[in-house]
Amino acid sequence: MPRTYIRKTKPPEYTKEDLESAVQAVKNGELTMYRAAKTYKIPKATIYKRVKGLRGVKSSSLGRAPALPHDVEEKIASGIKIMEKWGFGLSKKEVLETIGRYINANNIKTPFRNGIPGNDFFSRFKRDHNLSQKKPQAVEVARKRSMDPFIINSYFNLLKKNIQNIPASQIYNIDETSFCVDPARIKVVGERGTAAHRVTSGPGRENITVLFGGNAAGEKLPPLIVFRGKNVWDSWLSIKEGYPGMTYAASKNGWMDTQTFENYFQNNFLKNVCPERPVVLIYDGHNSHVGVSLVEMAMKQKVVILKLPAHSSHLLQPMDLAVFRPLKIMYDEELIKWQRRNYGHKLPKSEFASIISRIWRNANPAIIAKGFEKGGIHPFNNAVIPEEKFETGAYQRWRQSQEIGDNISNGGISIQQADVPQNEEHQTADSIFREVVTSNTVDPMPSTSSSILPTVVQENLSFETMLLEQLKQAPRTSSKRRRVCAGAEVITTQEALEKLKESRRGNTQTKKKAQEKNKANQGDDINDEQSSNDEIDRDQLPSDSEDDTNLEDEADEYNEENEFMGMLNKKCEELEKDDWILVKFASKKSFKCYVGQVTQANSELEATFARKIGSSNYFHFPVVADTSVFSLDQVIMILPKPILKRGKFTFNVSFDSLNVN
Repeated sequence: MPRTYIRKTKPPEYTKEDLESAVQAVKNGELTMYRAAKTYKIPKATIYKRVKGLRGVKSSSLGRAPALPHDVEEKIASGIKIMEKWGFGLSKKEVLETIGRYINANNIKTPFRNGIPGNDFFSRFKRDHNLSQKKPQAVEVARKRSMDPFIINSYFNLLKKNIQNIPASQIYNIDETSFCVDPARIKVVGERGTAAHRVTSGPGRENITVLFGGNAAGEKLPPLIVFRGKNVWDSWLSIKEGYPGMTYAASKNGWMDTQTFENYFQNNFLKNVCPERPVVLIYDGHNSHVGVSLVEMAMKQKVVILKLPAHSSHLLQPMDLAVFRPLKIMYDEELIKWQRRNYGHKLPKSEFASIISRIWRNANPAIIAKGFEKGGIHPFNNAVIPEEKFETGAYQRWRQSQEIGDNISNGGISIQQADVPQNEEHQTADSIFREVVTSNTVDPMPSTSSSILPTVVQENLSFETMLLEQLKQAPRTSSKRRRVCAGAEVITTQEALEKLKESRRGNTQTKKKAQEKNKANQGDDINDEQSSNDEIDRDQLPSDSEDDTNLEDEADEYNEENEFMGMLNKKCEELEKDDWILVKFASKKSFKCYVGQVTQANSELEATFARKIGSSNYFHFPVVADTSVFSLDQVIMILPKPILKRGKFTFNVSFDSLNVN
């Protein structure tokens, strides 16, 4: 932190006017310097320096004058604020280095070493211009670009058209979220200055997907729980405390897929919505949810499915806006209570289902209705999104189009933004500082008490130009035009259904062509190998005795390899307790593999996982046991028994091609 300055000397007792009067009296010959010093109570040396022109007039403020003129600092602060507003915020180091470049480029005299300001200047600069250091919230570029007022306005026009004269009880929203089997949101009370701990039953890698839904009147739909696996076991169900009508599903990765969503729509949604028609269903429009049979079923049942614009659920989705946060807080509270009563045990899936049932049963219906209100759905409000959420340039263009009465057509059921060339980002960067009023001249040195006549020089390089250099885009290797984002869409129309069928047919034909191409390439490789084998010089062929020896060696190696691979390729269904396995877990960008020993091999598979020691092929178990469940699809291979060496163990297997941790 910067030090707090304490002034060691008293401020002068004379004023600026007294000093000017004393200097003028000495210059006119009315008083000597000695008599003027006594009369005005000003040090003689001070009067002498002003009379001889060695110092300027007295400053109205105490201490050293600012290193940069006030108007220059204002311009710098305005540029920094605009950069932060557009998502290009600068760090402390970048701010100081950019100011230093500006000072050196324009030959401004400052007390800074090498012209670069330090910590004291930065602290005072933040305080004077209402700036602060903060950690920026990460926003993906697709979500940022989706906040286009043209797309959002078209969505609200489409929404108004489809919910007109439809009561709140017939407007539904569904959305999925994931719950971790270990609590993460609840804070605890403890001694200040010491770390707080909470013992969990696992590493926190397992998440379970749950689909919730409700209507604008606050009525709830039974939830859907999606487990990871091939089948749903009866031991996973919550029979006693289950929410009425709650359904279960299983998928390969535990996520929602097309088949799961279609089954939910048919067996859960249609059976629990109000009998009046039509019904409007608003959802986030993920591609994994949409299938031809789903659209046909919805059209037959008079259910209008309205897809939200892509990457806009954080502002338009009722469940995201009001429901999920309080639900997850209630879930963590229930989970902590269960873990205290079952110390060291892993949360069973049946207990997870019971907790989900309890929190959904206890959820206040008012928060569901509030979500529809915050999303501008019911009551309808197309101005629910504040202006600052939109990009400034796009919002200004939209306002201009509204003022001149441009007729913006969506060109069909899908409202999408026009294709944008790759150099659009650079053009946007150049227009960022249009609102900054730039001056053509700056003072070459600060206006301090020692300056006699301030001079003005031409500004060689503006601060805005330096900031724009931070936004200079890297050269693109491809000039392909791409679609920025998609808009809202009603998919329960005949035209949308035909487009969906055409897309499915195109995907099938593409896969068939790829398979035929692979087969043709394999045939060419076989022919090439045969022709190359025919061209081998017969003098290079081994003799009969050498050939027999090589065949025997190859046979021995083949038998050993088959025996080893047979052990590795043991059927996963035959997993037994204490077997050693290699399991893959999905991370955000790739798959990570872990070596573990099976601890449970009945209806639920569970193992204790080891850690690889550096870059070696040795493993060891961590101090805190890493126990986690897994599915058969995650098992890469069953390993042979390990070789123990001084508390470490290794396998007669090469893991070079795998990302083993």
